[in-house]
Order: sequence, then C-alpha cells, then structure tokens
Amino acid sequence: MKSGKSKPLNVTKEAQHRIVIGLGWDPADEPGLIQRIGSMAKGQPTHHDLDLSCYIYDENKNLIDKVTAEGEFAVDTTGKIYHSGDNMEGIGEGDDEEISVELKNLSPHIHHFIFTAHISTGHNFNEVNSPEMRIADGYTNHNFLQTPIAPENEDDNLFVFIHLSRGEKD
Repeated sequence: MKSGKSKPLNVTKEAQHRIVIGLGWDPADEPGLIQRIGSMAKGQPTHHDLDLSCYIYDENKNLIDKVTAEGEFAVDTTGKIYHSGDNMEGIGEGDDEEISVELKNLSPHIHHFIFTAHISTGHNFNEVNSPEMRIADGYTNHNFLQTPIAPENEDDNLFVFIHLSRGEKD
C-alpha cells in the first residue's frame, strides 16, 4: 500500500480482540574508534535506540493518551493498549518492541491511533540496519502490513508508520 492510501483492516475473528504493532531493527555495525569519538563529541551514545510509540485520539482528533517505552506511559489509561518494554540496542530476532491493542471492549472515546518509530539517541535511520515495522493479528501473528523504514531524508529520525481509525460498525 502506498503512503497516504487507506483501506479497511480485515482481521480474523481471533484478531478482533488484539492487534500488534511491531518495530524491529538490528544494531549498526560496531563503530570504529573514530566513530565512537565522534559520537561522544556530539553527546550521542554509540548504540541506536529506536522507540515505538502510539498516540491515541478521540473522534475530534484531540490527543487523549499515548503509549511509549517510557515506564509511566507503558500502558494507556484504559489498560487496553500497552508496550512490551524498551529494547535499547535491537539485539535479537523479530520485533524488538511491540505495542498491543486489545480491541474487544475498547473505550468508545478512542477513535484514532498513530504509530511511530523514533530514534531517541540523536542518530538517524540510515545509521541502523534493517529497521522495519509491521501490524499483525495478535492471535495468529499474521502480518497485515510489513514495511521497511525507508527515510526520505538523510537526517530522518522519526517515522510515521500507520494511522488506524475506528470503522463505522464500532
């Protein structure tokens, strides 16, 4: 699906209860001495910490909550949207961070979600290996959409993955 396009998210009966948004990446190649000194001079860590976030809006598109890797925002106020925890280095297979959304009995005040990836260490996506995001069925782990994070600009450190809206049948 191309950027700016929309289509219904057709989920299985099981996934009508949960969707998962995943963020995965691999650590950048081990920096050499010159790169480490350059990072330290800029006040940047040598690792590349990507963070997955969800911004939650009402029907008028007013921000009402957020879910991030930060402890105080790891779960929304309803308890239905929650973060898996902060992976600071991208080590391991599959998703490094996930946000789950429990759709069954979701608060009627919640109408829109925007999911983003951000690099909080002062780096950009071109400095990370294989960054990607996906939305999947929370029961079967079937991907509805999976895309590499392909920055438009060399300095990009924020990627807006997907905007989900409640359907009229809710």
